[in-house]
Amino acid sequence: MFWIKVMDFVKNMYDRGKEKDLLSHLSEPLKMHEASIEFPFIVSHPELISIGRGTQILSYARVQPYPELVDKPPLVSIGQNCFMGYRTCILAGADITIGNNVLVASDVTIVSHNHEINPRETIPYIRQGISISPIEIGDNCWIGDKVMILPGVKIGRGCVIGAGAVVTKSIPDYSIAVGNPARVIKQYDFSNEQWSKK
Repeated sequence: MFWIKVMDFVKNMYDRGKEKDLLSHLSEPLKMHEASIEFPFIVSHPELISIGRGTQILSYARVQPYPELVDKPPLVSIGQNCFMGYRTCILAGADITIGNNVLVASDVTIVSHNHEINPRETIPYIRQGISISPIEIGDNCWIGDKVMILPGVKIGRGCVIGAGAVVTKSIPDYSIAVGNPARVIKQYDFSNEQWSKK
C-alpha cells in the first residue's frame, strides 16, 4: 500500500510537470490553474496554440498544428471557460478558432485539412499534398460525443451538434444539427422563445 501511494505521488508530480511546461509554452503563456490540460496528451507546436483562462481539457487530447505542411503556420485558438472531453482531437492545417464557453464531449475530431486524392498521379495519396480551409466554432456551443467537424466549416454561436454528426457544411447561429452529413433540424425562434423545427 505504501509503494502504491509513492508511485501515485510520483506520477502526479510528473503529470503536473508536463502540464505546467505545456501551459508555459503556449502562444499566450498561462500558469497552473488558469487553465488545465490533463496528462497524458499529445501537443505539438504549443507556440501556435492559445487556450483561454478557465478552460479544461481532459486526458488523451491531441492538439497538433502542422506548420510544416503549409505556407502560413496555422493557429489553434480555444476560448475561455471551455470544456473538452476525453480524446479531443484537433488537427490544424489551417486556423481553428473555438469561442468561449464551448462544451465539447468525448471523442470529438476537428480537422482543418484533408489529403488530396488524384488517382491519375503516380505518387500515393499520402504524398500528394493537402487542401486546407479554416474552421470556426462560435461562443456557447455544445458539440456532442463522436462529432467530426471537417475543413471549411463555420458553426455559429449557440449551436448544438448532436452525437455522431459529421459536419461538412456551415451551421447558422442557434441551430441544432444532427446526422451524417449534419443537417439543421431546429433553430431557436427568439420571438416565440422556443426551438422550432426546420
